[in-house]
Amino acid sequence: MTGTTKPHPHKEVGADLADLFRNEARGLLGFFILRDVPADDAADLVSETFLTAWQSNTTRTIEPDMLRAWLFGIARKKLSQHLRGRTRRTALSARLRLTVSADALEQHASTENMERDAYVRAAIERLPEMDREIVRLVYWDGFTQEEVALILGKRATSVRARLSRARKVLHEQLVDKGPSDVPDAFRGRVIGVTDAR
Repeated sequence: MTGTTKPHPHKEVGADLADLFRNEARGLLGFFILRDVPADDAADLVSETFLTAWQSNTTRTIEPDMLRAWLFGIARKKLSQHLRGRTRRTALSARLRLTVSADALEQHASTENMERDAYVRAAIERLPEMDREIVRLVYWDGFTQEEVALILGKRATSVRARLSRARKVLHEQLVDKGPSDVPDAFRGRVIGVTDAR
């Protein structure tokens, strides 16, 4: 033994979590807001997500490059709990769903972009629930398919298959039948439009 001591693993994990929290707070807030959670509730859900992650005993078993996906998996569970509670409060939920965050409005400054976004969002909403969430996690939140599989507790092959089917459906709805002003970035990234069919 050379006399050097290894840092305690929990301290390393704590440092990793602190960095993760700083880096992902804004992304988590957007994750909740993009799923129709009012800004005030979204901030609370971010705090609850961080607290749960901090208190978790499984933190030490997560590979460092998968910590972000693990954190968003916790966020998804918090979102699910929140939505169940919101459903029980029907009258209040109707008013809360209409509340829009100022940050979300800044991202969609022009009316034209808002109309296109609404059209794309409507097409995504017509997908089956699991496919809809996979599309959101990949294209709104920027996760890889492997990370999405971890977040959803599904096999990566299942996520790839569902994403492929969802792209085909969106291609049909947005390109073949949709308006000509569907954003090119969406056409290329999400629905993978190519000249050869």
